[in-house]
Amino acid sequence: MNGKIINILGDVVEVEFSKDNLPLVNHLLTTHDGQTYLLVKSIINESTIKAIIIYSFSSISLSDKVVNTKRSFMVPVGPLAKGNIYSFKGVSLNNPTAPSPEYVEMDSIINNDREINTKFELIETGIKAIDFFIPIVKGFKLGIFGGAGVGKTVLMKEIIFNVNNKNKNTSNIFIGSGERSREGIELYDELVQSNLMKNSTMYISKMNESAGARMSIVPIGITAAEYLRDKQKEDVLLFIDNIYRFVQAENEVSATLGKKPSVGGYQSTLESDVANVQNRLFKNKNGAITSFQTVFLPMDDLSDPSAVAVFNHLDGNLVLSRDQAAKGILPAFDPLASSSNSVDETIIGKKHLDAIIEVKKILKAYKDLEDVILILGFDELDAESKIIVKKALQLENFFTQNFFMTEHFTKSPGQYVPMNETVDSVIRIVNGEYIKQSPEIFAFVGSALNIKTDKELGL
Repeated sequence: MNGKIINILGDVVEVEFSKDNLPLVNHLLTTHDGQTYLLVKSIINESTIKAIIIYSFSSISLSDKVVNTKRSFMVPVGPLAKGNIYSFKGVSLNNPTAPSPEYVEMDSIINNDREINTKFELIETGIKAIDFFIPIVKGFKLGIFGGAGVGKTVLMKEIIFNVNNKNKNTSNIFIGSGERSREGIELYDELVQSNLMKNSTMYISKMNESAGARMSIVPIGITAAEYLRDKQKEDVLLFIDNIYRFVQAENEVSATLGKKPSVGGYQSTLESDVANVQNRLFKNKNGAITSFQTVFLPMDDLSDPSAVAVFNHLDGNLVLSRDQAAKGILPAFDPLASSSNSVDETIIGKKHLDAIIEVKKILKAYKDLEDVILILGFDELDAESKIIVKKALQLENFFTQNFFMTEHFTKSPGQYVPMNETVDSVIRIVNGEYIKQSPEIFAFVGSALNIKTDKELGL
């Protein structure tokens, strides 16, 4: 039996049903012959629910008949879903005539069985800054933090390209929540041109769509990733751009429902909203979901409640700094603000760990000297401080890198640098083997192993 709309409050509608047909929270309702979507968010009493508008085909009016679908979103999954871009409706946007894939209900296959890691498998990205400072472990959750325009999406695209070229059989799930449609189209075109789309599925909700759609697309994509891991026994690379937009959409829905805000104007359920997503991304006996998530920082503020809520669940945090970008350091990686659980001798080995510690010590000392240099000048430093500054500048330049994803802009070929070459190159710089040479020689060089040392040059 159908329900009927009895009240409309902006994007919220109240719908009355018979007692035996009352829908559950997060179930879909439809009207206008199934073309308008509503999502149940709360139950008011035994016959009335409150729902938010996900998509409106035409104007919604009082007394409109509403159908209880008795389910949530249906998610296209599995091998036949690969190569397609899907909206929350589960319809292919790029290939409407594609063979119909299997569908499962959103959040219906959540698996909480985790595997206690005794063996760590590193995933090489070929990006020097990541492989050196934040080595990626299979099943890892990496957050890419940064304000507007510092290169979060470009870095994510490069990770997709590099990791897939190294691991041909990996499945990719890309979730676009609240971002520009142009970025989704560009990514799709690049995946097609790179022959990677055949192993990829994209779930997109653009920034001009409703908060309910932008909020729902993340669990929709995660359901697809869980299906590949637990049903198909595949390792999955999950890319979310941008997890902040998901938080923002949840906040909009919360405000629309009249709930009181909490710290910083965010929803009072901020922590649980984030946890409900993050706690589903892990490795188990079936396979691993390794996730890469861009996190927009309002006002470049790492202490923003949304960033802190996401930060608490991640294994690695890669911070992109506007100050670094202003210096021409690209990617604009800030090693002192970034951190990782994988920086452990049992995972990366003693040589790599010692190199990270030494590099951070040099960069921290340089940061402390910056004000002195600004006031007194470099020439007034003592000999030891001059060496520290020289090494720090060489290291900063070394971690710059040309990306394959930006070749058409920079006209410079992309660089893939193996992790072992990155570590060995850094150790050479730290040991002062290039101390008599200009830091500029390391800018966008790829590996430093091809650069002759001072000794080889007879300096």
